[in-house]
Amino acid sequence: MSTVSTGKAGRVLIVDDEAIIRGMLEIELEQRYEVFGAENAESALEIMKRHEIDLVISDINMPGMKGFDLLRWVREHSPKTKTALITAYNIDDYIRMAKENDISNIIPKSTPFNFDEFNSIVHNLVSEQIFGLQRYMLPQYTEVSTYKILSSSQIGAVEEDILERIAGFHKPQPFVQILLEELITNAVYHAPVDSMGREKYEKHSDVTLEEAEAVMVSLGKDSEKYGVSVVDTSGKLTKQQVLYRIDRHVHGEGLLDESGRGIHMSRIYADRFIINIKKNVTSEAIFLNYFDEKYKGFKPLYINEI
Repeated sequence: MSTVSTGKAGRVLIVDDEAIIRGMLEIELEQRYEVFGAENAESALEIMKRHEIDLVISDINMPGMKGFDLLRWVREHSPKTKTALITAYNIDDYIRMAKENDISNIIPKSTPFNFDEFNSIVHNLVSEQIFGLQRYMLPQYTEVSTYKILSSSQIGAVEEDILERIAGFHKPQPFVQILLEELITNAVYHAPVDSMGREKYEKHSDVTLEEAEAVMVSLGKDSEKYGVSVVDTSGKLTKQQVLYRIDRHVHGEGLLDESGRGIHMSRIYADRFIINIKKNVTSEAIFLNYFDEKYKGFKPLYINEI
């Protein structure tokens, strides 16, 4: 196996039978990474036999071996290699296959293509530096406000302040209050667990968190979007649990499930929804909303676990 060229941040393999798409993504990444391109899964496997690859990004529908099958092979034979799929089709149509194949990142081929989002996702996967709202924003990111929640009595005031600040730079969006309520409430009531792994607090009760259970919330913006991050200190979620909950709601099986409702609603109402997990250490939920309609197409799937 050959080593990464000096000065490059890692190796990325792009697999897509559309030469224009493949070439476009290769050109976008080649200044920062050593990039390989393959027109099908068979060619990709030959490349992986000769080189250590940090990230494989594969189209789903290709002649011969499909993207899900390729990434299953990668996971079995090169478990340290990160993986992602990319598609021009509705990502919700592939949620069940993603769950069954343990795929947690599916990037949309939007028109226009969102190169900034693509670059941040690639960097975060290769570097495993997934936590922090700023990692999903443009370089001119501005932190607007931060909050430390130690009591259920703070939730309403934090939500109101965030909504008021967002209204100062973007038109009112009623669904944002739903997102804040779901994510912050879940972090306060469902994240803390006792020594047996059971939830410590009952939803809607008066709760005072221990210092180590504090929920951190941040609001930030750049020139094209704003975002909110909600961080808890449990790391109780797993990638498979999140995929299971999304799958149930997408297919209508989880309409009465309280568990997972916040995740599902966040994917519906936010332009971008990201979950980051460091198992048994911390979890982060991020939602991003764009100021215009340019990138409001199919919902991507972004779940990162380290």
